[in-house]
Amino acid sequence: MPSYPAAARTAPTVPADSVRAELDRVLASERFRTSERHRRLLQFVVGETLEGRASEIKETVLAIEVFGRDSSFDPRTDSVVRTEARNLRARLNEYYLGDGSADPVVIELPKGSYVPAFRAVPGEAVHRFPVVRWVALGLALAMVAGGLAWFLRQRTVVWPGSDPSIAVLPFLNLTDGASGEFAADGFVEDLTTGLAKLHGLRVVARTSAFQFRSGKMDVREIGRQLGVSAVLEGSLRIEKSGVTVTAQLIDAASGYHVWSERYSRDTADVQSMEADIQRSVARALGVRNAPQSRPAHVPPPEAREAYWRGRYVLANFRRHEESLRYFQQAVAADPQYADAWAALALTHAMMAFHLEGPVEQEVVETRAAARRALDLDETIPETQIALALAGYSFDHDWKTAERAFRRALELNPNYASGHRGYALLLTAQGRFDEASVQLNAAQQLDPVSTMTTNDLATNLYCARRYDEAIRVASRHLELDSTFFPARTVCGSSRLAEGKLPEAISDLEKAAAQGERRLMVLGPLGNALARSGRVAQARSVLAEIEAVQQTSGTAGVALAIVHTGLGDKKQAIEWLRRAADAHVTDVNFIGVDPVFDPLRNEPDFQALCARLGLPSGGAGR
Repeated sequence: MPSYPAAARTAPTVPADSVRAELDRVLASERFRTSERHRRLLQFVVGETLEGRASEIKETVLAIEVFGRDSSFDPRTDSVVRTEARNLRARLNEYYLGDGSADPVVIELPKGSYVPAFRAVPGEAVHRFPVVRWVALGLALAMVAGGLAWFLRQRTVVWPGSDPSIAVLPFLNLTDGASGEFAADGFVEDLTTGLAKLHGLRVVARTSAFQFRSGKMDVREIGRQLGVSAVLEGSLRIEKSGVTVTAQLIDAASGYHVWSERYSRDTADVQSMEADIQRSVARALGVRNAPQSRPAHVPPPEAREAYWRGRYVLANFRRHEESLRYFQQAVAADPQYADAWAALALTHAMMAFHLEGPVEQEVVETRAAARRALDLDETIPETQIALALAGYSFDHDWKTAERAFRRALELNPNYASGHRGYALLLTAQGRFDEASVQLNAAQQLDPVSTMTTNDLATNLYCARRYDEAIRVASRHLELDSTFFPARTVCGSSRLAEGKLPEAISDLEKAAAQGERRLMVLGPLGNALARSGRVAQARSVLAEIEAVQQTSGTAGVALAIVHTGLGDKKQAIEWLRRAADAHVTDVNFIGVDPVFDPLRNEPDFQALCARLGLPSGGAGR
């Protein structure tokens, strides 16, 4: 990875003595006394610039001279300089919003550069004025500055021709120790969730916004890629004395700041800080229904920390059982914590949906946690999503599940995964056009998501629009050739078209790439059987049977291979067993083209009727 370029301005426009005096003030501040790394970095880059060596400030030089790396340093594998420069930039911003707000000189580290810039604050050359005129000028400047600050905080920014939209980028973690990152992410997710509930504001999902964690891309390019008119960024620091957050709202078209604010609160008062930021954003973007200044319930810090840890693990690692333990800790620490109960319900529902653990018990736990969440707060959309997943994947109660999805999206129209979940229900019911509407909404809210693209391709496949499904999946593979679900959709579509050699090629590649081989082995065994390679198909069948013996979750995959072999009764029997075991994939047998050879079988039709599924496929 190349080093950042040197800034165009390689010599300071402020007298060197003034810069050195400002450097001393900055380094003596509480903000910098506790961070030796940032002190060394700032001293080095300022000193080199003042000595006329700004052009020599390179990433490799900083790695060796400041951070103790040796000559083997490779910026492609070691991001220490970029990371610390980003954190220094945020620390300087915090300093000048706080202790350094009255300093006569400002030291900046421009984005995309390691060379500092120096700026004199207007009013610095006061010694040329008589005392009376100096006081008058000072009062005038104070009035102007105060009026400007008021204006920047109160004004509404309007983007002609579009509704207001925002992405909340990951906040920089300025907390020492390992706990900082999950806290910064948790705070940002709280902000995102709160903003997403504001009707009239489109909020990009966390999964897309967090793709830009590195901070190296210009905010205008981020805005373009995410399709938003504004970006919120900032930093968070947790100390013994409390929590300090800086937040900046930026016009994504121009790159200019709309407002910037620094907040310092006690650790027990974090939620009111979140509400203040959300209210400022809503006011600036012209959204009326801003949140109240005081939340209805404030969890104790230990409960909030456990909740943030659970969401961090769930979002970054998809370890459901580990996140479950954190959510359980959160509700144990605060039984009135509705958000934690909702997260607990949704995690249990996801475990049931993905067949992790005893499905029936997970559904019982889902409903118990959801009831508790609803008793405390009926407005949390995650509770409704948990009930919807349990309703259709376990009970096959499609109408109740659909009502829950609709309620969740009423509560949070910006809930991208809610739109995706609803789309899956609609696809299973053969309502493909309605599913496309939900997926298009999810795509707008989560434009970088791989899941939305794959769900769209799957919906097109089930709708028998094979060419379109292959086009969508192939575009994804052009960006990431290792994404095996997209290759599986291509293979399944070609299988449905009867293009068996091409289908086998796709599915063999997907089987070699993917961790979830079971979802690929069924179509692969079917394709091999239909192409006359029966021995190989039965070898695949044996591999799937081994999974069935240990997990009991392979019934649908076995049915797919038996369908290819022409064993219709055996295929239907495996589907019945899968339904009895609550295997989630059973929900799509009514529309999956691979089961078209079974659709005239009375036993297949009876099974679909029992599960509330269409039995005629699509276009029948």
